[in-house]
Amino acid sequence: MKEKQVLKFKELLGDELFWFTVAQNLGMIEKVRRRFEAQAQAILEYFECKRCCRCCREMPVHLNDDDIERLVRIDGDSLFDKMNENEVDNYLKTPCPYLNGNECSIYKDKPTACRIFPFVVIRPVPTLLLCPLGMEIYEELKRLTRKYGKKEIKEYWSEEESAITSQRLPDYSGVIDKKAVYVALSESILDDFLRYLRADRGLKSSIHQIDE
Repeated sequence: MKEKQVLKFKELLGDELFWFTVAQNLGMIEKVRRRFEAQAQAILEYFECKRCCRCCREMPVHLNDDDIERLVRIDGDSLFDKMNENEVDNYLKTPCPYLNGNECSIYKDKPTACRIFPFVVIRPVPTLLLCPLGMEIYEELKRLTRKYGKKEIKEYWSEEESAITSQRLPDYSGVIDKKAVYVALSESILDDFLRYLRADRGLKSSIHQIDE
């Protein structure tokens, strides 16, 4: 059905306009993706990975074009033997072939998906996986929203919190796997969160300097 719709759309626009429209949409998606990755990495500077390695063992690691180019320089054609042939997009096999015990053998050159985890790109909006680190980030987001956010934002997060806590969250302390829970976060929420983090950490730093 979708293929028929695409062909009909292409027929109406003509080849040249059709591919121009596709290129525009791809460019827009790429721009949004890069912005989200920058937001995620900036936020993660305020947190420390729990090094449980569950993401490496259980989550498929996506590779973008930059990742593939970088890893080919390191690993050569061996990279393609480590990729999942059954995936439509480019993913490493699970568990990650570059995981050595509890250490990443390509840590300095790890894929972008690893650099921004537990933030995950799931269209149409960025999401946060509620793993141990994700839960810590989520709790801090709620705390800082209550502290710095406007009234309507606080009310929104009270409703969001009720919706999340009503779900069965994954138990990462045991050996039984449970369904992962994701929280959708818009760009504006991430922008606010980063602003709250900078304000809060700056305030704590100032207080620390005064105490000294």
